[in-house]
Amino acid sequence: MVKHAIGFLFIILLFSGCAEWELGLDKDSDPPPPPKVAETAYPFLDIPIPVDFSRDNSKTFIYESGSGTVKVGRLFFHGLGKLNDALTFYQNEMLNNGWTLVNSIKNESVVLNYEKEGMVSTIILRSNLLSTFIEIQIGPK
Repeated sequence: MVKHAIGFLFIILLFSGCAEWELGLDKDSDPPPPPKVAETAYPFLDIPIPVDFSRDNSKTFIYESGSGTVKVGRLFFHGLGKLNDALTFYQNEMLNNGWTLVNSIKNESVVLNYEKEGMVSTIILRSNLLSTFIEIQIGPK
């Protein structure tokens, strides 16, 4: 009887020790990778674009003067993200890039108007069942 009890305790200790190891609960594990860095609306390097959104070059228009003193653009992007996620992204990241929110309008789409050092930018967010669409208009004040 004592041999069975000792054997039973040994098996329980063996499995409980392995369970912690198998679940990855050890403290020496690698930290999770950092989140992906957002892209920018090139050549407007202070306008962030959410990860996994692609530029629609067939609609996008950018004008830059030869001296580079005047830049104007209307850029279009699309992706599988949700509209509310894109809205939160722009509410945070535009401020992080030095832009000031002037006003916003919400209905079926969301319009965010920003200004910064002689520039203005309007970001329009729309979505359907499958995709979210971003339109960025930017130019001098």
